[in-house]
Amino acid sequence: MNQSMSDTIAAISTAKGKSALSVIRISGPKTFELLAKIVKSKINFEKLQLKESKKVFRKMYKANFYDENRLIDEGMICLFKAPSSFTGEDMAELYCHGNDFIVSQVLESILRYCRLATKGEFTLRAFLNRKIDLTQAEAIANLLSAQTKKAQKAALLQLEGRLKTNISSILSDITKLRVIFELAIDFVEDEVPEFDIENLLKDIDDIIFRLQSLINTAHDGIVVQNGIKICLAGAPNVGKSSIFNAFLQTERAIVTPIPGTTRDYIEEAFALSGYLIRLFDTAGIRDSQDTVEKIGIERSLSLIQTADIVFYVTTNEISEDINNEFLALLPPSKTIKVINKADLLTYEQQENFVKQAYVLCSAVQGKEVDGLKNLKEKLLANFNNIDDELENGVITNSRQLSCVKNCLDSVLKAKEGLLNENGIDFVAFDIQQASNALENIIGRISNDDILNKIFDNFCIGK
Repeated sequence: MNQSMSDTIAAISTAKGKSALSVIRISGPKTFELLAKIVKSKINFEKLQLKESKKVFRKMYKANFYDENRLIDEGMICLFKAPSSFTGEDMAELYCHGNDFIVSQVLESILRYCRLATKGEFTLRAFLNRKIDLTQAEAIANLLSAQTKKAQKAALLQLEGRLKTNISSILSDITKLRVIFELAIDFVEDEVPEFDIENLLKDIDDIIFRLQSLINTAHDGIVVQNGIKICLAGAPNVGKSSIFNAFLQTERAIVTPIPGTTRDYIEEAFALSGYLIRLFDTAGIRDSQDTVEKIGIERSLSLIQTADIVFYVTTNEISEDINNEFLALLPPSKTIKVINKADLLTYEQQENFVKQAYVLCSAVQGKEVDGLKNLKEKLLANFNNIDDELENGVITNSRQLSCVKNCLDSVLKAKEGLLNENGIDFVAFDIQQASNALENIIGRISNDDILNKIFDNFCIGK
């Protein structure tokens, strides 16, 4: 944000390495003036003005790229006229041969007449020029980092504007309330209009419900983007590492009959039914005098508290009392009880554990055997509604969630103030604070620190 947004900028937009082509982007008021100095094409850049036919733009043209009089490469070029471009400014994309040595020379010739773009500056300019809102800018970053189909879908729907539409709808209703209360402040005391308190409270309750719904679905939106964090927990030697390996279909964790083999947590990521799963195999929880193992157990307990889902793994050999002691340490709302080595149990034993809400599981895997089938189904059942939630527009990061929570707090204060007859000034202030909080999400109100944090996660050239 320290750089001038009126500068013309350029950057390579494709990854390094040999490829069929590489793309260089240019954006800013001197784009076409710059191209006249480094490109030879049938396009007359020097005469390119606002009144010229639109037929010149959004088309591919053969072009030669020069450094002064030295030919560097032969490629293609596409022009975009403000405001009908990604950034909202005059833009161009140059397509060179995918050779780092050649591309760097083309970029060097361009940078004689403009500066190198900073991280995410093209997207930042699109935001500042109102081509996209802040949630859509974040969606672009999410799309670049998406590792699964669900994350891809969530990012595309947010880029399409689903969250923006959801937030804007709530913001519109808050604005209606804000107008009512702020207009009332302008009246002298004897002329304050009478309010229909019942209808106002009904409108406020509707806003509260919709904000609460956004908060309730935020967890799903965030885990789709960041991955579902799952911890395998339980006593030593119950088969946690075997289940970990079976999920990954590789011998990632060491498995031995010796209790306490896993002394620290192990993390791996994989895709399951379109979701990113971040699976943690933790140290078996027990009383231990081993210094290293004790540290591993402490880390495991800390990790369990931050997990989205905890698989409590046990076997028929562990007593019910010990199971209950372990379960008392785990958060009940996100714990799935798993009975491992279920293939070794009798039918009666299996039925008994099912009645106790355990999921039958086995690390046995084969062409026709999936001992994790029940566990996978139980896990995915926790996210049955995600597709519908994504369609409606969900929160996908902690910044957005914090803003919605701040908005809800202010609306609740406004409601309390209205019920307690605290005065129109106080109610109007709380409604204004609620409005500001939502405007922060879509970027109507923003500060440089927030923008720097968001766009610093982008690569140069995006």
